[in-house]
Amino acid sequence: MINCSIALQILPLDNHDGRLKIIDKVIYFLQNKHSNVIVTPFETVIEGEFNELMDTLKECFVLAGEDSKNIFANVKINYGDVLTINEKIDKFNQ
Repeated sequence: MINCSIALQILPLDNHDGRLKIIDKVIYFLQNKHSNVIVTPFETVIEGEFNELMDTLKECFVLAGEDSKNIFANVKINYGDVLTINEKIDKFNQ
């Protein structure tokens, strides 16, 4: 059941060259865990059941924290009777 949509931007703040590897690691994790994932240049969007996505969000922080001591995240959460990713963007991709 889709009752939640999350837009997530993970930003490791450590000053080292591995930042993109950390971001990529989180994106690959999301793609392997969920079927409804859209990667954009500024954020990754996932959708699904609220409690499952909250667990996933926590896992993303833990995963990124394995390689960075300081993680910043921009998170947008839509909960309830949400439009799916396809309902939002299909009209623009015809």
